[in-house]
Amino acid sequence: MKAILPIAIFILCLIAVQPILAQQATGNGTAVAVSTKSLSESDKITQLIGCIRNMKGATFIRNGSEHTCEEAASHLQAKWEKHGSKIKSAEDFIEHLASKSSSTGEVYLIRTADGKEKPAGQVLQEALKQLK
Repeated sequence: MKAILPIAIFILCLIAVQPILAQQATGNGTAVAVSTKSLSESDKITQLIGCIRNMKGATFIRNGSEHTCEEAASHLQAKWEKHGSKIKSAEDFIEHLASKSSSTGEVYLIRTADGKEKPAGQVLQEALKQLK
């Protein structure tokens, strides 16, 4: 069961992230990989917010209150829009905006459908590793 969360996050991120590799047919019918494009830091943050938004059956806990993942994603998006000029990377986003409350310092938690809780920062770090 413990391995299910990282796998679920990985699958959700794969769904949220459009494939970067495209294939074209050459004259002889064989497939050739086209060059890949790296995600910008902004793209990574957008994908991380999408991972939160798309978590099925999970609950986001902020300052002791339970929220849907849609509400959590909207909250994180608003924080990013407000403080984005200070955020230079996806790691900054996780560390400074998405891991804990700016006002209380309380760590954000994510409770998965199986009832297990993890710090949101840890979940997002795992998702970020999958994006790289």
